[in-house]
Amino acid sequence: MAARSPPPALAVAALALLAAAACSHSSDTLRVAGTVEIREVRLSPLASGRLQRLLKDEGDSVRTGDTIAVLEQPGLDALIEQRRALADAAATRTAEIRAAEADSTRAANDLARTRVLRTQGIASPQELDRLQTAAAAAAARLQSVRAAVRESQAARAAAQATEAIRDQLVLLAPADGIVLTRFAERGEVIAAGVPVVAIGVVRSPWVRAYIGERYVARVKPGLAVRIRADGYSDSTFTGHITEIAPRAEFTPRAALTERERADLVFGIKVSIDDSSGRLKAGMPVQVDLPLQP
Repeated sequence: MAARSPPPALAVAALALLAAAACSHSSDTLRVAGTVEIREVRLSPLASGRLQRLLKDEGDSVRTGDTIAVLEQPGLDALIEQRRALADAAATRTAEIRAAEADSTRAANDLARTRVLRTQGIASPQELDRLQTAAAAAAARLQSVRAAVRESQAARAAAQATEAIRDQLVLLAPADGIVLTRFAERGEVIAAGVPVVAIGVVRSPWVRAYIGERYVARVKPGLAVRIRADGYSDSTFTGHITEIAPRAEFTPRAALTERERADLVFGIKVSIDDSSGRLKAGMPVQVDLPLQP
């Protein structure tokens, strides 16, 4: 015999109970279900290289500035030393530049005086030609020395750029957290921008929740809220709304009733003031939002 369907009144009551379990409110407070999330940071090198050392594994705690991984480029250290040597040549040629400038100035002055004397018939044409040749040679030598110094300065800039590449091969933790995922193994060649590890910033948890369209006008960013978690029944956490989605969406699949899944909702992001790390990622919570008039 087929089972009889419950009376309509009982079905409506059951739906009402299920809806109340997901979202309840009084005249001035809205209670919604949410989930604790943490920010995930994926560390990637800015230059390609071979993964030489991986100092942290999944589940390890890290502090800001800790070295997570070190990559290498074969021949990079030798290239840095070569460019440093070229750059150091600039300092040794400073005296040579001053001597070349003095010689060029002296030759130009001698040539100017000889030209005056030549117009007066005192200096010979041979003397004028000799001084013109000497002045041209001194000016050419000065230009050559100055060009060499510019090349040395360019080598210094190249050495600094190469050293910056070496710095980009060292991955440092940007914040306190836990290594969530390791994407590479030692010895692998990692391209620039490819993540090596993912770090969860556990000290900055937040809650993802959804509110119905009819309540969105009664909440605003900055609104202080209270958060409760089943694992800490004797504690209440505080937080504030940091973001309200600018676009409506359908209720996520976790909604309890078919009617709720068809309703439009707005996602909200709630920052949690507690930084002790007690609230873990994925933990379900209840958020009490005071509604604005």
